[in-house]
Amino acid sequence: MRLSYILQETFRSINRNRGSFILAATVQAICLVLLSVFIILTWNLARLSEAARRHIELYAFVGDQADPTVLVERISSLDGVAQARYVPKDEALTELRTDLGPDSSLVDALEQNPLPPSVRIAVRSGFASLTELTALEQKIQLIPGVTEVWSGKEMVERLERITRTVTFLDIGILAIVLLAVLFIAFQTVESSIASRHHEIQIMELVGATGATVRLPFLFEGTAQGIFGGAAAFVLAVIFHRLAAVVIPATALPTGIVLLADLGLGALSGVAGSLIALNRIHRVPQAETGNDEE
Repeated sequence: MRLSYILQETFRSINRNRGSFILAATVQAICLVLLSVFIILTWNLARLSEAARRHIELYAFVGDQADPTVLVERISSLDGVAQARYVPKDEALTELRTDLGPDSSLVDALEQNPLPPSVRIAVRSGFASLTELTALEQKIQLIPGVTEVWSGKEMVERLERITRTVTFLDIGILAIVLLAVLFIAFQTVESSIASRHHEIQIMELVGATGATVRLPFLFEGTAQGIFGGAAAFVLAVIFHRLAAVVIPATALPTGIVLLADLGLGALSGVAGSLIALNRIHRVPQAETGNDEE
């Protein structure tokens, strides 16, 4: 059995069913690009959540009579604190004016400084989980002179919740897409087998091996899956380029998306072909039985 013959038969089968092959590959590409979009979304949400953890700061608001030196020393000694810095009321007001920019005149309208002094606390990278932030916040709250602690953990919690939800959606979409492209590959190869069952029967009668009969159909299903996956990857890249116009920081995990599209496309093509190939012997036998009657 020569590989050239197998490839020739594969191309002949694809050319014979060119319309259905292109249509099936297109439908597979649409299914796979949906999965690719969710992979890109999940990847960027995970990056955003990680960036939020790296730059998270705690704000410990303190009373006017508190000793700044003692507060900074006690807070700095806590496990998980990378750095603590005292910010007096005047400095906090200056920063607020800077943040407001053109609207800083609103601050000038105030009769007195409403901002309390605070201690800005940078958290070590390994202590940015919700559990550790909550524990650190409680410890700081117990220090005499601290009136209130704000950690921004609500934002981290919201990002993690959204990321988990999208990840669950990814798993669900992966299952649906895999079943869809598997069914599409099965239908395409089964149609090819049904259109050539007389030819298959003749090949078996003249002594063709099972591999010689089956491999062209297996290659056809695999090629369909790979073409669909490649088209899905191109569409995913186009989607990313369009999204990057609106959200410039959007990242494209090229390797993951390419592997998902081509891998799932090829895998579904092989699996669908193997399932459809079970009909190779059933179809001719059914026809033989009818002829004998």
